[in-house]
Amino acid sequence: MVFNEYGGSTVNSEIIQNLRSDIDELDRELMVLVEKRAQLVLRLSEEKKQLGMTDYDPTREQAIIESLYQEFKPTFSQSEIEVIFKPIFKASLRIQMDKKKPA
Repeated sequence: MVFNEYGGSTVNSEIIQNLRSDIDELDRELMVLVEKRAQLVLRLSEEKKQLGMTDYDPTREQAIIESLYQEFKPTFSQSEIEVIFKPIFKASLRIQMDKKKPA
């Protein structure tokens, strides 16, 4: 086994670097998906506007969290899913409000 200047294995460092690269790529993919979600939210907002509905629907948000929890509960708690998705919901609402502001 080859060791680097810090006493760590070079092989392990390469594995760690490769895993970090994979994680970085997934992070970028997640942001692409969040961006796609934001575009769908804007389309939904327009449809709701035509029907006289409000943008904010806390019942829907809770249903999303509950559904995701049921699917991913072996890995994530419901509160962890909320911590992940509440900021996305908040950003979605902000995006909708910004879109409605006069230019």
